Amino acid sequence: MPNETPIERRRRIAAHSGITSLRTDFKYICKKHPTRIGIITEGDSWFAYPKKWVLLGADINVIHHIEKVVAKTDKVNMLRLACNGDEAVDMMSGQQKADLESVMQQTSEYVKLILFSGGGNDIVGKRDMPMILNQYEEGFTAQDCIHAARFNRKMDAIMLAYDQLIDLRDEYIPDATIITHTYDLAKPSEDGAEFFWGLIKTKPWIYPYLIEKNIPEQLHLPIVEILLGTLKTRLQALASQPEHLDKLVVVDTQGILRPGNKTDWLNEIHPTESGFKKIAKPIYTKMRELIPALPAFK
Repeated sequence: MPNETPIERRRRIAAHSGITSLRTDFKYICKKHPTRIGIITEGDSWFAYPKKWVLLGADINVIHHIEKVVAKTDKVNMLRLACNGDEAVDMMSGQQKADLESVMQQTSEYVKLILFSGGGNDIVGKRDMPMILNQYEEGFTAQDCIHAARFNRKMDAIMLAYDQLIDLRDEYIPDATIITHTYDLAKPSEDGAEFFWGLIKTKPWIYPYLIEKNIPEQLHLPIVEILLGTLKTRLQALASQPEHLDKLVVVDTQGILRPGNKTDWLNEIHPTESGFKKIAKPIYTKMRELIPALPAFK
């Protein structure tokens, strides 16, 4: 539009779509369209995995698929804060926690849902996997390959992060519901991420550390089943605590995808477009159970 400043143009576009990644613009569109359903999304790559050409390509994470349903419907204002590689502990500490706290304070009267994806990166990758795994010895079971004390401390730290998220919700937006998910079973492999026709590549997140510990291949998937199965159990137990009922909802998305299946999995730990859509559907179904005014999933 004539005589628009860059900020005005950006905010006009955000108000039209109902989607933004900027906290200041989210506050603006919430005030401009106060009857819309406010949704804050925060998390890891399951909420933020980039498209094939970063900005272009198929919808390739959970929030992409949800955004496709709600954008430009005049029903939703959504803030996207998720970032690849984020850990639950990091999101609930330091500047990230301060930023989330700030936006909750400023938009408390509008926000009804908080979508959160966290815990997977706290386990996998070079920061955590080497410490969680034991060096393999003859006769070890999958359980023996996991350093129990360290893994249990890691689980406690993840649950504390979720407790802190619930505390923020209680303090600033007590009418909102937090929705999170469990992680499907990723089969360890040598498949890392690739972008721009393979010009940019990443290493896998689990497989190299299993090899470093000399763990035989037949134990790889059972180890992942223990790690992610425990995370699922702990999350469900946290949500079932009486003081957390109606505050935290855990959508069980574990078991939807077929481990190692190329139709479901793009690389070692990230689903394909269709795989992410399978994960997004039950999450969105729960969102509509809580807020029936949301559009139907496509």
